[in-house]
Amino acid sequence: MATPDPTVIGVLITTITGMSTAIGVLWKTVMAHVKSIEDRLRQCEDDRNELWKALAEQAGEDVSTLQQRTLRKDQ
Repeated sequence: MATPDPTVIGVLITTITGMSTAIGVLWKTVMAHVKSIEDRLRQCEDDRNELWKALAEQAGEDVSTLQQRTLRKDQ
């Protein structure tokens, strides 16, 4: 078996390092976007719960009772 050319090995190592760095940067970017989406989802759920509380207060009922009644009407 022939001895590999040191230049080819250097290019391969540089390519692998560059690709690994690119993957790491992309992973970090994607995870930041996922965290942002999760934060917005949490805010949306909090807003939805506050709306249910306001509706239940106006109706003079408990939130769970109002939700159950609404679910039964939808079915």
